[in-house]
Amino acid sequence: MRGVIYARYSEGPRQTDQSIEGQVADCSAYAAAHGIDVVQVYADRHVSGKSVDGRDAFLRMMADADRGAFDCVIVWKVDRFGRSREDIAVNKIRLRRAGVSLFYAKESIPDGPEGILLESLMEGLAEYYSADLRQKVMRGQRESAKKGRVPFGFLPIGYVRGADGQIVVDPSAADAVREVFRMQLAGATIHDLQEALFSRGFRGRSGSLVSKATIHRMLRNTRYLGRFSYQDIEIEVDPIIDAATFAAVQDSFETSRNAGGRSNLDFMLSCKCTCAVCGKLLPVTTGTGKLGGKYSYYHCRGKCIRPIRTDKLDDLVLQETVAQVLTDDMIGRLADRIMEIQEADLNAGPAAAIRADLEENARRRKNLADAMEASGRVSFTITDRIAELEAEAERLQADLDRALFQHVMIPRDYVVDWLRSFRSGDVTDPAFRRRLASTFIAGVVVGDDRILIAYNATGVRGSSIARLLEKSKRWANFSAPVVVDNWILLCIPRAQK
Repeated sequence: MRGVIYARYSEGPRQTDQSIEGQVADCSAYAAAHGIDVVQVYADRHVSGKSVDGRDAFLRMMADADRGAFDCVIVWKVDRFGRSREDIAVNKIRLRRAGVSLFYAKESIPDGPEGILLESLMEGLAEYYSADLRQKVMRGQRESAKKGRVPFGFLPIGYVRGADGQIVVDPSAADAVREVFRMQLAGATIHDLQEALFSRGFRGRSGSLVSKATIHRMLRNTRYLGRFSYQDIEIEVDPIIDAATFAAVQDSFETSRNAGGRSNLDFMLSCKCTCAVCGKLLPVTTGTGKLGGKYSYYHCRGKCIRPIRTDKLDDLVLQETVAQVLTDDMIGRLADRIMEIQEADLNAGPAAAIRADLEENARRRKNLADAMEASGRVSFTITDRIAELEAEAERLQADLDRALFQHVMIPRDYVVDWLRSFRSGDVTDPAFRRRLASTFIAGVVVGDDRILIAYNATGVRGSSIARLLEKSKRWANFSAPVVVDNWILLCIPRAQK
């Protein structure tokens, strides 16, 4: 597994590069313990974590995540990744969509596991608003497509947007495309095609030759036949390559090469499974069954335990979670804790600082009034100062009202309905499976005879899930979750069907 480290320290006289070094050292130790290969370190110095603005290294890391440069991000603690729960939720959504996991080196469960549930709830809200906005945007784009206008951002080489927004042929670029197709039929190499485009002024991102993947996509792009569409709406465009030439180029390929990059397989418990013996993460591998079928497995690199089929383990954990853990009693307890966390968030951050200033302001006004009363005479100096403090108090109260207004409290009824929705989810839907795993499951420890599932349901700190498997061996009843060392755990036989 390829991982990167992100480190950050804020502004202040006591903040130095030693903070970065310490964070990187702890994150590197975490990576070594879990079998993660660190390929890069991103570090922001003298930058606040209140937002992503100004965090150049963080923004580069997120852009690299979007293009699949690594599989996971390791940070020292959750406050290094961000301070705002809203920003954390949004950026975690972005990582998850890129297939990238987020690990914390010094917090087994950041902000308490109920905090993870709240973050997941906020992620769901963010995705809802994003989907709602996307539908509105697509509706407008569909109307543009009906009028022959371009509703998407990227056009292949050879086409440009006309003054009216319609797709038109760029004569010079179109000649370069036709030359590439002709050279392909004449037996030119990929490097020859790259050089031909380079000589005509077409370059890659770094100013060098365009990539081989770009050439492969160009030679297979049916849009050069004038075939553009959007949501089943055909857009009439002049072709650059005739059908006979395009077909001949397709026949010229010796093999069907895939220019799309590595396969992005997604497993429900990816980056959540650990070996019961060595405690390291279980990566996914593929193999051939006795009857010749292709299967994927979670396996231990040290071969401490027998591999287990990914589909078998994923299905088992999902079914047991819905049946054993998502009970009415547990949902009620989780909803109460989520409301408590929201209240705590409401009283922290900017609101807490403003309240402190208001209390200090009130104390000063009282002291001044008491002093004037004790003197037995009116002091215009004191009354003027009290008036200034009263004006300041009005401004602070306005700031407090604004801070509280910006913090949206999610009602308890909504929280309960959201938690209950997991019981009626479609267990065959990959999106639902991922959402359930990321919301509730803290980790899965796999042994040769038992499987231990740990849930985001209690305020646990610093325990090792792997060590708990040994304690689970004394249990005779596998039919219900139990509490051990403040964890809510479910232990099931591995042989269970």
